[in-house]
Amino acid sequence: MELEVRHLRALCAIADAGSLHRAARQLGVAQPTLSTQLNRIEQALGGPLFIRERTGCRPTPLGRTVLGRARPLLADMRTLVREARAAAAGGDSRPRVGS
Repeated sequence: MELEVRHLRALCAIADAGSLHRAARQLGVAQPTLSTQLNRIEQALGGPLFIRERTGCRPTPLGRTVLGRARPLLADMRTLVREARAAAAGGDSRPRVGS
């Protein structure tokens, strides 16, 4: 499995919401669907990204590392889309991708 932008969005939503249930609601998916997706992402990356507790989820050290890389990538993707739309609409912004 290769990670996709939607996977990074899901991970950030889980971290920001602090629970799978709240993150699923924010993303507009069922909680079991998000839980299954998280399990697949964790298998692909080789370890748990969140500690699941009765009170919610919190990132593991691996999870903090992944989130630290995911957040700037998502910000760059938002910028890319915004600039591409402006260019397509006749604006003078040129799409840029940073890494």
